[in-house]
Amino acid sequence: MPDNEKKQLDLNRIFHYKNLSNQNRKIIIGVCVAIFVVTSFVQMQKHLNRPKKEKISTRTVKISPVIKKNVPIYINSFGTLVSPEDVDIKSQVTGKIKEVCFEEGQNVLIGDQLFIIDPSEYEAHLHKAEATLLEDEAELKLKKDILLRNVGLLEKELISQQEFEKYETDVAVTAAKVEVDKAEIELAKINLRYCYIVSPINGVTGVRQVDPGNIVSANTGPVLVNVKQIDTLYMDFTIPEKELPRVRKTMAEGILEVVLTVTGDDTSSYTGKLDFLENSVDDRTGRVLLRAIVDNKDRALWPGQFAKVQLILGTIKNAVLAPYSAVQLGQKGSYLFVIDEQNKAELKLVTVGQKEEDYIVIEKGVKVGERAVTTGQMGLRPGVPVKIID
Repeated sequence: MPDNEKKQLDLNRIFHYKNLSNQNRKIIIGVCVAIFVVTSFVQMQKHLNRPKKEKISTRTVKISPVIKKNVPIYINSFGTLVSPEDVDIKSQVTGKIKEVCFEEGQNVLIGDQLFIIDPSEYEAHLHKAEATLLEDEAELKLKKDILLRNVGLLEKELISQQEFEKYETDVAVTAAKVEVDKAEIELAKINLRYCYIVSPINGVTGVRQVDPGNIVSANTGPVLVNVKQIDTLYMDFTIPEKELPRVRKTMAEGILEVVLTVTGDDTSSYTGKLDFLENSVDDRTGRVLLRAIVDNKDRALWPGQFAKVQLILGTIKNAVLAPYSAVQLGQKGSYLFVIDEQNKAELKLVTVGQKEEDYIVIEKGVKVGERAVTTGQMGLRPGVPVKIID
């Protein structure tokens, strides 16, 4: 376009703009401003959306190796220690307690004296029964002599058969009285022996429930003291009925071992042998009772203690174990981080088994010798370099 024509066009535009109303001028200015703002916003977004090069920082972690060892297969449960011999001592005769012959908490053996019931009344009964026996034995001797003298008279028909039979009856009746007297003597001896209450088992005495001078009744009276045998204990525990088939199968193959730890002493464990399986499942709980025998000659355990129980069913040989603290739970399941040769984090999905002390069995996902992260997993991602500390 020639310069003179361009100048003429510009003059026309200026002339046209000057002839516009104030309202139209404002509209044009507003549109121009809006176009400028939109253009600036689009340019700014393009700048913000440019990919930034992220700086990867080194993470500090602690590690522990994945190991291999034989691991027992077990069922966890809880139970109570029970004395196999638990006896409540009661009096078998009525009378006054004359003497207490033990200290509370004392070790006692079979036959050790515990209480003495006043025996004077029972001694008198025995003396009376013995005297009655002597009297009836003398009478029996007399009746037998009379019978013998009348044998010849019967043969000579000097007495009737009926009279002779009366003499025979007298002998038989008196002989029976003698036998009753002997039984009364035995009963009196038994009752007199019951006055001296002894321990029926080897064990430890509990709290004495009665004091000297109290009157106790035969059999229905109060418990005088309890004696428990504690050198061997029962461990009673239950398992779910779903575990019953494999427990029975393993029992058929041999004796099962039980490992227990008591409340308040997690550092010590005790072993026993499974001895008994209840003959039915409790229909209220769906569990079945088992009993193990635990040797307790050192008396480290006590009846009534609550204990954690592991019923050992076998052994996983050469099991792969990772530190329990290394395993995390995510949306895809259990996982852990391992550190590769370049000291970078690598995520491994794993299939876990049973817990074994501070480790957990890894059925699939990692290999023996890999370095598992035990501390510092927070914020850790695959490929992130790490610094390993002790």
